[in-house]
Amino acid sequence: MKKFYLAIIATLSMSASAFAGGFVTNTNQNAAFLRQPAQDAIIGVGSAYFNPAGVAFLDRKFYLSINEQYARQTREITSTYAPFAYGNDSDTKLFKGKTLAPVIPSIDAAWRVTDKFFTSVHIGIVGGGGNADFAHGMGSLESQIAILPAVLNGMAGANVAGYSADINLCGKQFIIGGQLNLGYRITNNLSVALGLRANYFYNNYKGALKNINISGLENFPQLAPLLPKFSAMLGDKELECTQTDLAWTPILSIDYKVGIFNFAAKYEFNTKVRLTNDTEDGKDAGMLQFQDDKKGMASDIPALLAIGAQVNLLPCLRVNVGFHTFFDKDAKFYNSLTDANDRQNSIKNNSHEILAGVEYDLNDKFTLSAGGQITRFGWDDNLTFITDQSFNVDSYSLGAGIRYNLSDRISIDAAVFKTFYDRCDKSWSDYANAGASLWARLQAAGVPLPVTADALKIEGKDSFYRTNTVFGVGLNFAF
Repeated sequence: MKKFYLAIIATLSMSASAFAGGFVTNTNQNAAFLRQPAQDAIIGVGSAYFNPAGVAFLDRKFYLSINEQYARQTREITSTYAPFAYGNDSDTKLFKGKTLAPVIPSIDAAWRVTDKFFTSVHIGIVGGGGNADFAHGMGSLESQIAILPAVLNGMAGANVAGYSADINLCGKQFIIGGQLNLGYRITNNLSVALGLRANYFYNNYKGALKNINISGLENFPQLAPLLPKFSAMLGDKELECTQTDLAWTPILSIDYKVGIFNFAAKYEFNTKVRLTNDTEDGKDAGMLQFQDDKKGMASDIPALLAIGAQVNLLPCLRVNVGFHTFFDKDAKFYNSLTDANDRQNSIKNNSHEILAGVEYDLNDKFTLSAGGQITRFGWDDNLTFITDQSFNVDSYSLGAGIRYNLSDRISIDAAVFKTFYDRCDKSWSDYANAGASLWARLQAAGVPLPVTADALKIEGKDSFYRTNTVFGVGLNFAF
């Protein structure tokens, strides 16, 4: 029965995407993106990440950009589940999580080596970032406790049992990417580049379930043979697990520049990720997802097709547009319910983004810019893929900022980027699979129940909401 409560903690699986982009991809790689997110066809030092082939059209100089971003995010899940009433004033609870990433650095470097050959480097946090802290747990975890008095009361025919517990969860996910691009200018108008990015995955999960109490057990004398087994569930439990992997992303890009127009496309291949566990606390949890030394759990970075265009309407005015498709359906993701890499089977459509932005040179010193991004995900109608531990919902984002030219060779970017998320509701016929989970574990422990498995399935609902704000500054050099 100890395994049962460690299983509660082991469901911790925070979302990998803390900021802009697909659900495991951060596209906000510098302050220039925050002030104008349609960067797919830009020609500048930021091309090292957004448009590697565009470096061909820079002057023959060495360019360097150093950026820092500060991001804060909240996640709110309003969960409704009848057994919550046994430990609270209501069957509906609001669970809040906070993500803070005070330091998100990135570096870009670009160099036109000759008239034909060029190269660039990008280093940054290409996925995840920061800590996701649920100081009071979440519905999918508390439900595994709340169902116990519900079962006892159901067997006794009276509401005499209740529950209390202290639950806290914290997850960290970082994908640190280092990318090298090599390119060739085929004609005066056309260039191509080939890149390779190394991605180091680091996930760390900590959870604690303490002071568990099922009150009123003394009121069930007819269940005396079962009470020791229920009481055995109530000890303090903890889990700490680190997951790592090193994975590789090939990247192809092309740029075509003619007159006032620039067109660009980039394709990042699917990145195969297979995580390996290093579990400290909770090694005997019996949960394969966090089993010590377990290997092969998929957490792919989906392939990305990015297409962009830039038009210089005036010498001082530039308009940018972009379109992203993330091939989520072709990636693989571990499913803790099936212990297989099949979670992607519940994705209905690939996610996509539409981006637009404008830059205006106010004078030789100041450039004003603003833009927006619309993100749409392809979840099925039942929202099978998302849970309170891991959810991304449709959103739109707005960014604005300035560039100040200290000299012909040095400039500073400063910007803010705000994301507005849709509210999203998910209904469960068996909330968080709490009934099925309890039935399976009690059967495995030899605890007889005078009810069927279906009788333990209780409906519930989650309502998801997020907020996200990012601030950034960048320092750019041309040598």
